[in-house]
Amino acid sequence: MPCLCYRKRWATDMSLDHTGEIKRLPSLRALYIFEAAARHLNLVRAAEEIGLTQGALSRHIQTLEKHLGVPVFVRTSRGLKFTEAGDVLWNHCQRAFRELRDGLGAISVSREPRTLHVAVARSYGTRVLSHKISNFLERYPWIDLVLDGHRYLAELDRGEADLAIRVGDGKWSDAKSEKIEDDPIFPVASPSLIAQFGTRDVRTLAEATTLLHFSERPYWEIWSREAGVSLPNKRRNMIFSETVMVLEAAEAGQGIAVSHRSLMREAIQSGRLLSLSETHVDSGIAYFFCATSAARRRDTVKRFRNWVFESVH
Repeated sequence: MPCLCYRKRWATDMSLDHTGEIKRLPSLRALYIFEAAARHLNLVRAAEEIGLTQGALSRHIQTLEKHLGVPVFVRTSRGLKFTEAGDVLWNHCQRAFRELRDGLGAISVSREPRTLHVAVARSYGTRVLSHKISNFLERYPWIDLVLDGHRYLAELDRGEADLAIRVGDGKWSDAKSEKIEDDPIFPVASPSLIAQFGTRDVRTLAEATTLLHFSERPYWEIWSREAGVSLPNKRRNMIFSETVMVLEAAEAGQGIAVSHRSLMREAIQSGRLLSLSETHVDSGIAYFFCATSAARRRDTVKRFRNWVFESVH
């Protein structure tokens, strides 16, 4: 009820017409100033960024609040805090400015097809990008994308690819790397396997079925040690040379597996895999976006980098 009352008051103060639309939008400059203040939640830093005095910026915010009929910030000794209305406006401004930047970029660059060569770890290309990449292509139809899973360690400083998505500790000499997300490991199994044995207990399942391993990483050992779960000494093991094969086998009910959250997210969301533990463990490695400083200045690389960090989580 409080939320409904708030919205009613806000709608009245914003002077809606009979269709529910705001009669007069704030100026783009007002929204631009609000966006800077919202991003920093600090008037001094926001003013410095856009070249205004703190007083002038504060007056612009007050004018916006008067236009909306509600406050968007609460001033505190530690900076700014969003009001409920300010939080709503901030969310919409982020999307609107992103769309505006994409639109301006689309008409200001050559529409001739341009190729972007991405060297990507096969596991990430198959389990993550393949489920989402159509969104990038719809947004940037003039970019011809090449996803190369055979040479994901292509030497970027020699131009063997425009960028790479690699798995490791982030320490590569040929490019700057950025961790895409924290990517812990944990065990999973198919719903059919759990139903067959009537339990999600890892040790019980390890005794009753098969542990699926990736040959290059001791994920089961890492997870069980950190989680404090002792695995049975006598157990069946199946070892695969590819992470994708491990997860395909798990989805088919062939055993239980441990892998990275990013590689299992879509399968868990769709119900093909179920988590066996709330204990998630840092394995010491993750997936990284990698590109040279020169490549990062190119329009296509910047667009792909921004899309990855916005879309794959």
